Parts: sequence; C-alpha cells; structure tokens
Amino acid sequence: MTATNPRAEVEFDHHSADFCARNYEVMADLRARCPVAHTEAHGGYWVLTGYEPVEAALRDDDLFSSRPSVGIPASPIPAPLLPIESDPPLTRELRAVTARHFTANAVRALEPTIREMAGELVDEFVERGECDIAAELATPLPARTILAMLGFAQHRWPEWVDCVHFLMHDRTTDEARTLATAGKLFADIAEEVGRREANGLGDDLLSSIMRGRVEGRALDPLEVSMYTFTLFLAGMDTTSGLVGNALVRLDEDQDLRARLVADRGLLPAATEEFLRHDTPVTGLARTVTRDAEFFGQHLRAGDPVLLMFAAANRDSGFVDRPDELDVDRPRVRHLAFGVGEHRCLGANLATVLFQVMLDEILTRLPDFRVTGPGERFPDAGETYALRHLPVAFTPGRRRVPRPARKSATV
Repeated sequence: MTATNPRAEVEFDHHSADFCARNYEVMADLRARCPVAHTEAHGGYWVLTGYEPVEAALRDDDLFSSRPSVGIPASPIPAPLLPIESDPPLTRELRAVTARHFTANAVRALEPTIREMAGELVDEFVERGECDIAAELATPLPARTILAMLGFAQHRWPEWVDCVHFLMHDRTTDEARTLATAGKLFADIAEEVGRREANGLGDDLLSSIMRGRVEGRALDPLEVSMYTFTLFLAGMDTTSGLVGNALVRLDEDQDLRARLVADRGLLPAATEEFLRHDTPVTGLARTVTRDAEFFGQHLRAGDPVLLMFAAANRDSGFVDRPDELDVDRPRVRHLAFGVGEHRCLGANLATVLFQVMLDEILTRLPDFRVTGPGERFPDAGETYALRHLPVAFTPGRRRVPRPARKSATV
C-alpha cells in the first residue's frame, strides 16, 4: 500500500453500450492509467482493474463484503443471493450444503451423462451443415446439466434460460420486468420444493439445499429459494459464454484449432488460457466495510467496489503478452473463477462442460467456420457472452439414425 493520492476519477459505466463494444480496450486504458479508480456512474463506485488490487480485494472479506449485493447497481430482489451474497464464516457453511455435488470426483461421475447430452444436441444439427452453435449447443447443455442436477424437468430449459438471460444481461433496463421474471422463477422453485415435501427428498441438488443447515439451524424457505435461484443464474449463463468466446478465437486462429483437433491433450491448458484471455464473468461487486487506504486510494465505509476479473487477467504485471492467447504458456493463477472464500463453487463443473463441448465440436464439426458476426448480449458489465453464433461445417452423420416415421393408416 502507498500513501493516499487524490481520488482518481474516471468516466466509466460497465453497463454502457460503449463498454460492451470495446470492453478490453476500455479495461486496458483504465488499468494503465488508474488500476484503482472511481466513477460517478450508478451513484458512484470504485473500479479495480489491476491484478494485484483485484486479487487483494477478493482475499479480504473483512474489508470487502459481499453484502448487500455483488451487483452494481444492486439487484432489486430484496433477499441475498446465496451463497454468493454472504460473508465468512456463514459463506463456508452455505457452500458446504451443496459442495459434495461439485467436487472433482462428483463431476467426473457426471461426465458420461454430459457427453451423452452433448452428442444428442449435436445430432439435431450435424446433418444440416450449419447451426447457431451458441443457441443450439453452448446454451442448452449447461442449462440441461444444472436442471438434471437440481432434479428439475430438463425439457423446460428454454423458458428458464430466457428468464436467466434477462436477469443476467438486461436487469438494469427494466426493474418491473426484473421483479416479474424473478417471481416466475421463485414460483417454479416453490412448486418443486412442494413436490419434494410431498414425495420425500432425493439425492439431487435441491434436496441437499432443503436438508441444509447453517448456524445450527435449518435453512428457511426463503434461503432455500434464493440458493436454488443462484444455481439457476450461475448454471445457465457463464459456461455458455466461455464456449462462444473460445469458438470465435478458434475461428480466427486456424493453427491453434488444428493443434487441438490433432491433440486433445492440449485441452486442459487451452481451457485455462481461454478462461484467462476471454473471461466470461467480467466482474462482481463488493462493499467497503470501513474507511481504509487501499493501493493509494482512500475508501470509505459503504463504498461499492467493482472487481474486474477480466481486466485483471490481462494485466502485464501478472502475465507476459497478456493480450495473446498462448496455450503453451506456463500455467498462471487467473481470476476467472475468483479466489478465496468465494471462488466459484461450480468451477469443476464449468471446466468439464467446456471441455466436453469443445471436444464434441472438434470431433464432429472440425472444419466449422463462423459465418456471421454473431450477436453479443447488449450488456457486458457482468458477463461477456454471445447470444447467437452462426457457423457452417461439412455435414456429418447422427450417431443414432432418426427413427423412421410410421406410415399413416386408414
């Protein structure tokens, strides 16, 4: 920490159209000029873009609280997203409620099912020679996976994904619709909770949440709903964003694509580099708990702070040639999943989902090419992702032929 400097004021709004259009350019400029800066947008907040300050803030839950909200502006939903919007030691207890479902071993056991679902999705378009890879594979597979884990009906994924996409990408545009959309999800969650109360708990994620205990007591009904709601949001958005971002890079870098087609052993290293280079979660917020000096700036109790993971991951003080995607670089400790007490609970699952999808694409659509600019979600403030990505490829065969239609009888 250094002596206090005059407050570094910048004009910046992470929800703006300008930021969405040139996010990495804007983040690089901020990082070079003032890695800890203040903006008056959305009532005023600090924005952290350097690796060192972002990592330090992530590890200091005492100074940087996850309450009342990890969003700027705060969500209008009048209850905390659990376990994200909590602080230790409660965070540890909340994460323990579902942790067994997200361990490396648990996710490894799920992988055959995930691969089967991925194969089914590709079967639906492989004969056409073209598809919207974001809408037809990258979005439905994570959604169906988290629904299967929760014990919800997989076939309803399109309606729930629409809700999640609005809440993740458009919530700042229409508060009334945000509340109505969240209300629909809460009603559907309540229906599932009621079904389990009537029929008995199982071994699914929702049942684990309903059995959950913290601070020596059972989770109350609102906490059960908010925990499940958080898994909907986290499970149906960010991994699909990572896949879309990676496919754009592979379309641009034919040499890298050829290497991955020839050698799947590169996938683990490539996954880490895609996470660093094209981080899907742009950043999350914290709230300062007390007046403090932080990297030369004076923070006051109650100040909102935006921790920009994507900016930190391209800090030249953290990694050489940060704007290059290099799968051969030594592994670095990127912040795509965060660090500390709030490191992404679903990191193992996200990694396997990404690698399964990339493996399926490189195996069955190895010559895919992006045929249009795609469509990014209009707000990149929290998640940088594609809604649509059209691709074309040499038509292939379904793994299992379509069943023959029965002839009509008179």
